[in-house]
Amino acid sequence: MKISFAPLEGITIYCYRNMHHMLFPEGLDRYYTPFISVYKHQAFKKRDMREILPENNKGLEGKIIPQIMTSKADEIVWALKEMKKRGYDEINLNMGCPVATVVSKHKGSGMLADPDHLDEIFYEVFESGITDEVKLSVKTRLGLTAPEEFKELLPVLNKYRFSNVIIHPRVRTQMYKGEPNMEIFRWAYENSKNPISYNGNIFTAEDFYRIKEDFEKLEEIMIGRGLVANPALVREVSTGKKASGNELKALIEGMEGEYTKEIPTEIQIMHKMKELWFYMGPSFTMQDGGNSERLIHKILVSKSISEYRNAKRELFRKCVMD
Repeated sequence: MKISFAPLEGITIYCYRNMHHMLFPEGLDRYYTPFISVYKHQAFKKRDMREILPENNKGLEGKIIPQIMTSKADEIVWALKEMKKRGYDEINLNMGCPVATVVSKHKGSGMLADPDHLDEIFYEVFESGITDEVKLSVKTRLGLTAPEEFKELLPVLNKYRFSNVIIHPRVRTQMYKGEPNMEIFRWAYENSKNPISYNGNIFTAEDFYRIKEDFEKLEEIMIGRGLVANPALVREVSTGKKASGNELKALIEGMEGEYTKEIPTEIQIMHKMKELWFYMGPSFTMQDGGNSERLIHKILVSKSISEYRNAKRELFRKCVMD
């Protein structure tokens, strides 16, 4: 059973993946890139292409799975061919993104609205023969509004040879709220003709062990928000070693350094870092055992660079630095 890092748009970009792998490499098999969109006239944006360039993924060879975003068969075929040219032998198709602007274009989880049309898309893709050369996996939700929709979607997926079907057991309208529907997930796990993987609501080692124990034949367990929040989570389940305060500090400061290469102004870097602090903040523990919530709040509401630096300095001073 593999363990992978799910993509979070705007956060798990290549510089974050490199920093994470340098500090917390233990136990993690693969990193999925944030989605790379296929644009008109079959092209990728240069900004997106940075995610897969060899020079941006040194030391991660064989661990990077590019994820693409498109809902057109010819664009999927083109993207698979392009990724193969760049040395990738497995590509993931995003069929789970719940964002309204994506869904309105019938991409992401918008692809789940019409099982018959989905069948037409995959028929064309697999008939092209490219999937004999490059493995294709999908990351999907259970449906748009009702988990039972997956009982019409799975028979479509079962008609084709996917390397992996990663299921986030929520529907699009849930976004990331509410409980995953484990009843429908189990039905899919038991009735899929393709390897099944799990993604969703893994925030602790106990969450991971429960899924692993309940579904012993999973191809993969994918962790996203929980691994951003606790970057040592996979190491913890693999070796028992939790993140130290110094390691968390190193990741924060390392990312600030990386962002200076990509982002032109300090205030923009501060706002970018707040995205990471939002998730990681609760992982910092106070020396006196108290809750760091007040200190994290000060960081998140900082309006100037000086406010941000002072709030960050106070948190580092009061949190455990073993």
